[in-house]
Amino acid sequence: MALTGFNVLVQVEDAVGEGFVTYGVVAADKDQACKLAAGAAQAEGFWNVEIDEAWCPEGVDPADLGDIPEVLGRTEPTYLDEDELDEADELAPDDDEE
Repeated sequence: MALTGFNVLVQVEDAVGEGFVTYGVVAADKDQACKLAAGAAQAEGFWNVEIDEAWCPEGVDPADLGDIPEVLGRTEPTYLDEDELDEADELAPDDDEE
């Protein structure tokens, strides 16, 4: 079975809020990559897991991937309202200024 590297963008929700996480996955096809990423997200405690998209990154040598389908890692969550939180922090008065 020839395996391919995939990046899978997953919309998730956790105690902080809704956001996106990208998983790096080695799989036989896009469907298998999406299932592995969704399972990894659920195992990490995310809920409302929805696959947004999956793609093959450029420059990945199939010889480097091995022969076992697996999730290699993920990015830190990017929360949908993160920009709003940053703006609120900028507008909030500093308690240190007296």
